[in-house]
Amino acid sequence: MKNLLFILISCCSVSAQTINFDAKGLIYLQDSDFGSFSYTTKKIDKAGLDKMGAFMFPLQYEDSYNNSEQIVSNSVMDNFKSIALKSDNRLCYVLETKGPLKKDEKAAFFAGLPDGGYVSVIDISNLRNLKPDYRFPVALNPKAIALSKNNDYLAVASEGYNQELQIFELNEFGKPIRVISKPSHMANGAVSDVIWHPKEDYLVYIKQDTKEIGLVKIIKDGPTQKIIRLEQSGSTIKLDGLPKTGLFTNNGKYFLVLDTHNPISSEAANGQVFVIKFNLEDQGSHSLISKAFVEENPTAITINPEGNSVLVTNAKKSFEYPINERTTSKSSLSVLDLSPDGTLTNKNNLLLNGILPSGLSFDKTGKNIAISFFQYLDFGKPSAGIDFYKFSSGPNPKVEKQASRINTSKGIHFLKVIEDF
Repeated sequence: MKNLLFILISCCSVSAQTINFDAKGLIYLQDSDFGSFSYTTKKIDKAGLDKMGAFMFPLQYEDSYNNSEQIVSNSVMDNFKSIALKSDNRLCYVLETKGPLKKDEKAAFFAGLPDGGYVSVIDISNLRNLKPDYRFPVALNPKAIALSKNNDYLAVASEGYNQELQIFELNEFGKPIRVISKPSHMANGAVSDVIWHPKEDYLVYIKQDTKEIGLVKIIKDGPTQKIIRLEQSGSTIKLDGLPKTGLFTNNGKYFLVLDTHNPISSEAANGQVFVIKFNLEDQGSHSLISKAFVEENPTAITINPEGNSVLVTNAKKSFEYPINERTTSKSSLSVLDLSPDGTLTNKNNLLLNGILPSGLSFDKTGKNIAISFFQYLDFGKPSAGIDFYKFSSGPNPKVEKQASRINTSKGIHFLKVIEDF
């Protein structure tokens, strides 16, 4: 009996271990309408209200069910990058990529989903008490947002005709006061992602439909340093896959593009990561340096603070229904090495237990990773959550799962790390 009691106490202590993650907190988005297997049924069912939530670190055991949540319209559909933070971590901009269902609607097919067209602004100065502030309209069906480091400009990518790229000038309180139009020579067509260059003299945009990556030069007024206009810089570069999202390496030398091949498709085809070097000196062409394969249906990408390791989450077939030996709710994490010359190499693919992993973040040390799952395939009440892993880079990078996780309601699909002020 004593041995049994010791085993029970040991199990409880392991499940309540402190999570290692060096950050002030995490914020996440939850889409209540989208189901874990909606990509199979091609429809969503109204199940509740969309939310944004937050956790603070270090977590105590009782904190795991005392997180702050607020109702904020958001959508996992066509969501490429839906959160932007002010550098002081006091305001958060949340994108509405698709609008909420009407009150009397119980379900809707993908083709009939309401258009999105707003950005919600949330006060996150106190992560234990999130406060919705206001929202403002943007172009139709926005897909990604990105805030400049000095908090003066918010870039929005969308489907809106002739408004596919908008730059909102913000005042000292973070409110939009002026809209800067896309470059005059930029062709029409939906923009799926927009990214600031680390030096902020350029923007990169991605067009998934036409498989193009383009560079935009920012022209500023000398005395005021206000943006005057945007100009297309060089020709676009075309890829052989379906580019979803991208990010710059920490030094701005290379640009990484995540290719979904077939975005959330049942066809067996691995995604890729492309490494691009932009020509910033003149109006010349840009170069594809290298590429590496990941696994099926990649969903998110991040790079560690050292800049030598790239991680990608892959949904694989985790979203397919009915569940069988081919699906089994298994997803994966691809670990890639990025060398100083831009060569990318896939070092390992690790199996994950969960459906649709779509949030992926390092802490500020680069020694820990957080991965969100849309749902765990467990019996009983459907749940989702955030798993944590230890990470070590180098020639043979290692990933080790931590003992504890954060449980949430199902539907979590986006993570953002809040670093200390």
